[in-house]
Amino acid sequence: MAGMTQEQLGFALGVTKASISAWENGRETPSFRVLPELRSALRLSLDELICGVGATSTTKPHDVDAAELRAGSVHERTLLFRFRTLPAKKREAFLEILKP
Repeated sequence: MAGMTQEQLGFALGVTKASISAWENGRETPSFRVLPELRSALRLSLDELICGVGATSTTKPHDVDAAELRAGSVHERTLLFRFRTLPAKKREAFLEILKP
């Protein structure tokens, strides 16, 4: 976290240490209100912050309809959020596991 403790980052953003922990563990996501400050504190672009560090443009598989790519539940959104926060090599390895 850019050399900061959860407590220090929470103080800088005006949120609790517990909120920072919940974000890190994927139990919650930061509100849009704190994204600009979080971006500055972590020295990331909004794309990196939302999609993951080193995120590249996403392409959908050719055989999947766009409507099917939308997260339909909290669990799917959490999974998608966690996937997007993985480093690129780990995302690639994860996708390899899912291949039929």
